[in-house]
Amino acid sequence: MFIKNLRQVKYLSQEDLAALSGLSLRTIQRVESGHRVSYASLRSLAAAFDINVDELEQELYSMKNIIKEYTDYPFWLRLYLGSGWFTATRDEFKKTEVFYLIFAAIFAVIWLVTSLMDIAIYRIAMFGSICSFIGAYNISVTIRTGDKYDIWSKLESTLPKSWFSFLKRK
Repeated sequence: MFIKNLRQVKYLSQEDLAALSGLSLRTIQRVESGHRVSYASLRSLAAAFDINVDELEQELYSMKNIIKEYTDYPFWLRLYLGSGWFTATRDEFKKTEVFYLIFAAIFAVIWLVTSLMDIAIYRIAMFGSICSFIGAYNISVTIRTGDKYDIWSKLESTLPKSWFSFLKRK
């Protein structure tokens, strides 16, 4: 509201302020509605209004209706979904979970059979089974946490081509 009041006192439209500050119209609309903006944008606005950037920042942070757009997701969820090297949709996570469970079951059967026959590789099968179950559990927790934060709808439009796109029917 502070930016809007300053703009109205100077008889500027949002378009005029955008042109004067060098910011986009959308940035002006966002800051006027209470969204946070970068420090560089604050400097541009302070220059346009000919006020100190620290004063402007203090006024904006003391606003009561600031919208908290950023949610601090758990580190491992940010690592999985926002790192750039592993991004997947909810459906792909479910397919990965099933993949882990199938391998865990296969390793468990091999573990059972080799331990009954007293074959030395049962420890490898045991390790594979346990690791696969831990992987399935990890993916399951990731899916549920993504549901909790409603992250799947936010990610759909930003994700690259699917890892499992070759499985989709045309």
